[in-house]
Amino acid sequence: MDAKSPTPAKLHDTVLDTSVVQVAHVYAAALFAAASTANQLDLVVDEYQSLIDDVLAKNPQFDRVLKSTIIGRADLASTIRRVFEGRSSGVVLNFLLVLNDHGRLNLLRPVLTELLALRDQKLGRIPVQVQSAVPLDPADERALHDRLAVITGGQPVIHTEIVSSLLGGMVIRVGDTVFDGSVRTRLRRLREQLIQRSTHEIQSRRDQFSHPA
Repeated sequence: MDAKSPTPAKLHDTVLDTSVVQVAHVYAAALFAAASTANQLDLVVDEYQSLIDDVLAKNPQFDRVLKSTIIGRADLASTIRRVFEGRSSGVVLNFLLVLNDHGRLNLLRPVLTELLALRDQKLGRIPVQVQSAVPLDPADERALHDRLAVITGGQPVIHTEIVSSLLGGMVIRVGDTVFDGSVRTRLRRLREQLIQRSTHEIQSRRDQFSHPA
């Protein structure tokens, strides 16, 4: 597989604005620090993920309420306390109130992404995005995991995505580095090489006619 420099192409359809990610990271780091200080990191991360996956995802109306720009912050704070007080840790409750105070409840999901990344970093886990034309069998995934562990010096956490247009092979993203070993890319590069070779031959023949012996 060939490594190449960062590319703007994304492995997922959801693309967040860079400024949104940066702001979400700041809040996630604050939550991470508060949870670590309280010695409740695992509890807070699990609780926060449950908030996104089990509460907001299953209650879209409540999700819309939290994102509303019409409802005043004081009313939203009352709603947050009524819903979460006694049902969540003080760290998470206080964090939700802080987000509300700053008008940032729309960042709940981006904050989760950054929070999980911070925990993975602490534990030496390295998220790896893998695109393949067909599902990887367990033996191939174990082999890929072991190889990536050697390359990265950490514990790879592999997230796979099936992309039939790759035809074969796979594309692996580790941080900002992409290893592209897909058949589609190989065919494209072969085509480019053939075009370059043909262009070179045509130019050489022109040069011969332009400079007769």
